[in-house]
Amino acid sequence: MPRNYPVIRLISEDGRVHYSRTFDHSTMAVATRGRRVPTRFTVPAGLAHGRYDLRVLANGIASREVEVRVS
Repeated sequence: MPRNYPVIRLISEDGRVHYSRTFDHSTMAVATRGRRVPTRFTVPAGLAHGRYDLRVLANGIASREVEVRVS
């Protein structure tokens, strides 16, 4: 059974950290040669509106940070 399920980490402007599980991955491959690999996640219930820094983590390795807005 794969153990490299990506996890979403959202960090708010005031430094609070929130996590979300992912689902519906296009692949579970680890070495994708720089190819984009889409996945879905659900915004955690009760997450305050605002700006967040989002990273995807798999096997302890974080993606590049992306700024997102929750509204």
